[in-house]
Amino acid sequence: MPKYAYRVSPRTAELGGGYHLRLYVDGEEMGGGVYPADPDAAPADAVDWWNRLKEHERAVWLVKANSALAVDAWGEFLREKAHADALAEGWKWITRRGSV
Repeated sequence: MPKYAYRVSPRTAELGGGYHLRLYVDGEEMGGGVYPADPDAAPADAVDWWNRLKEHERAVWLVKANSALAVDAWGEFLREKAHADALAEGWKWITRRGSV
């Protein structure tokens, strides 16, 4: 029975930040995906996201970002979302094949 695995690794800011997902079968890379997290890519999305947050949610994201700037909170949100999306896709890769 083939062994399925995945690896999620960070990408540099120059490449758009976020994470790179690599999918493996028996140790050989078989594909993957990129999950960018560039806080400068969509400024209107950042403003919309910030305006939808309640005050306590804003405080949580500012603490996570270790900053008082909304743009840093947005960047942290994007990084966490990119990481979660990459992990979820990697997990699907394994579970759809019945090899955990």
